[in-house]
Amino acid sequence: MRRAVAEEQRRIARELHDVVAHHMSVINVQGGLASYVFDSEPETARAALRTINETSQEGLGELRRMLTLLRTGPEDGARPEDAEGAPYAPMPGLSRLGEMVERVRAAGVPVHLRTEGNPRSLASGVELCAYRVVQEALTNVIKHARPAEAVVVVAYGAEELTVTVTDDGRPERSLPANVPPSAGHGLIGMRERARLYGGTVDVGPRADGGFRVCLTLPTAARTAGK
Repeated sequence: MRRAVAEEQRRIARELHDVVAHHMSVINVQGGLASYVFDSEPETARAALRTINETSQEGLGELRRMLTLLRTGPEDGARPEDAEGAPYAPMPGLSRLGEMVERVRAAGVPVHLRTEGNPRSLASGVELCAYRVVQEALTNVIKHARPAEAVVVVAYGAEELTVTVTDDGRPERSLPANVPPSAGHGLIGMRERARLYGGTVDVGPRADGGFRVCLTLPTAARTAGK
C-alpha cells in the first residue's frame, strides 16, 4: 500500500510540474515582453497579453481536470466533466503538439516540428508521455537556452516511437559537473514517464552547442513491472 501511495504521489508530482512549469514559463516571458513594449509597441504588447490569456486558460483547464480526477476517480463513477459541470478535453497527445509549438513560438523561441514515418494513433498513455517530454524539453529551452531555435522530430517506426528535441542554445548550457544527469524534477519526470511505458530518455548537451532530448518508446508499450 505504501508503494502504491508513493507511486501515485510521483505521478501527481510529474503532472503538476509539467503543467505548471510550462504554462508559467510562457506567461512569465510574455508578461515581461508586454511590460517592456507597452508604450513603444502597443500591438506587440496586446499580442503578448492575448498569449497570456490563452496560456492561462489552457493551464487552468488542465489543472481543473487533474483536480477533478483526484477528487473522484473512475471508481466513483466520475463523468467527463469538471466540478462546475463543464466538459473537459482528454489528456493531450501527439495531435496537440502543433498547439504547443505555436505557444512556444509566441514566447520567442522559433520551433520547427517535423514528422517522419507513417503517423498513427497510439495508446493514450504513450501519447501523453511523448507530449509531456516534448513540453518539458521546450520549457527548458524557454527558461535556459534563449536565444535559440528548437527542432522537434516525431518519428514513427514499425515497433517504436522516437521523439527528439534539439536546440542550438547557449554553448554553456549544461548541467554543473557536480550534478548527476538525473538531477532536477523535470529530468526525473522525463525518465519516470519513459520507464513507465518501457522506454528510455537520453538527455545531454550537443557537441556543437545546445541541448538534445531523445525519447524512445515501444509502440506496444507495457507498463513497468508488468
